[in-house]
Amino acid sequence: MLPDFDLWCEFSAVFPIIASIEAGRYLITAGLFSVVIWAFWRNHYSARKIQSRNAAPEDYRREILASLRTALVFSCVGFGMYVAYRLGWLTIYQDFTIKGPVYFILTLAAMILAQDAYFYWTHRAMHHPRLFRSFHWTHHKSKTPTPWTAYAFDVPEALLMAAFVPLWVAIVPMHDLAIFSFVTWQIVRNVMGHAGVEMHPVSGKPSRLFGWWNTTTHHDLHHQNGSSNFGLYFSWWDRWTGTEHPDYQAEVAAFAMCPIRRKKPTRVGAKVAAIGALTLGFCGAIASDANAQAGSAIAGNWATNGFGSIVQFRPCAGSPETMCGRIVWLWAPNDNQGRPRVDNHNPDRNLRVRSLIGVQIVRGLRQTAPGVWGDGSLYNPDDGRTYTGAIQVRNGSLELRGCALGVFCQTQIWRRPNDVLQAVRGLEP
Repeated sequence: MLPDFDLWCEFSAVFPIIASIEAGRYLITAGLFSVVIWAFWRNHYSARKIQSRNAAPEDYRREILASLRTALVFSCVGFGMYVAYRLGWLTIYQDFTIKGPVYFILTLAAMILAQDAYFYWTHRAMHHPRLFRSFHWTHHKSKTPTPWTAYAFDVPEALLMAAFVPLWVAIVPMHDLAIFSFVTWQIVRNVMGHAGVEMHPVSGKPSRLFGWWNTTTHHDLHHQNGSSNFGLYFSWWDRWTGTEHPDYQAEVAAFAMCPIRRKKPTRVGAKVAAIGALTLGFCGAIASDANAQAGSAIAGNWATNGFGSIVQFRPCAGSPETMCGRIVWLWAPNDNQGRPRVDNHNPDRNLRVRSLIGVQIVRGLRQTAPGVWGDGSLYNPDDGRTYTGAIQVRNGSLELRGCALGVFCQTQIWRRPNDVLQAVRGLEP
């Protein structure tokens, strides 16, 4: 230990500051979001309330007391980091003379991504029956979260959550401002995730905010059932591992599709079986029309990969300069129970009972170059999402390209049904 380092003296001088910052960060952030929700309740947030149930006064008392206890645990860990820094065990930069702004930005971004992964896997672990009661039970007493739920942890969970920062800094030296920015970001996102009302921009396109950004509804669904949606900031871990709630996308989109009279969507059972190979996850089922416009190279019938469905392209109603496509035939029109396949992932809950046959899944394509149509949208009944898309005619087939965020793209080839049938007949002995 340093010769001039008096642990008790340092504790009495520094710990109260750290504790006031930790408690103040929680109280100010949760209080600010509560005031915003109250101030804009009538004109905005009443239509964005996620659950019909309201938290009881005893819920608020329990959450605040547990969160202040968590702030105390965080303060102890923060003081431990301070001691480790003073003793030279941790490297924390106090200015930009050694590591500049670029290092600050990159390490802060990496820290956020790393914590998201750390949270997902530790969160899933805490839901194990042998750990849940000791680690995570207090937090899940809040079936209807509020902004004050953010830090309502059991002590073991608080220690586990607090451990990330010193572990990360032990591996990656950080600027003190980056650490402060990180913990501020963390409490803001945490409070938003427990707000009880949808705080994020939404539209009829599910997960409009980049698709990978968790909304308030995402974590609220986790509090309702506890078996899905374990992610913190981003949705990719839940999607990659199959733990995203099956109704999450529809729940979010319902705020935009029916913002005033929103009701809880009926729970969807097993997902619709794959209709065919898809492009960017959108169902390979677009239909054809015998009366399609003869002058257009894409008008008429098209078979999707594997002949799972047949396609119809024709001028869009009310907009003859654009092309639309709809499902007109399915290889397997019924599900495993013998019922007609329906659009049960549609973000508009009122449309989930409609038959997949007849659903328009390509909209608004315009010819942007010879043989090329773009500026349109592709709807995927398998997940209820809508993507940007383009179509190009190549050697008598259609090449469809769909993109999410304009970056993550996939391509699929469709062919005329008669061309496929003639090719199959040519294989006969």
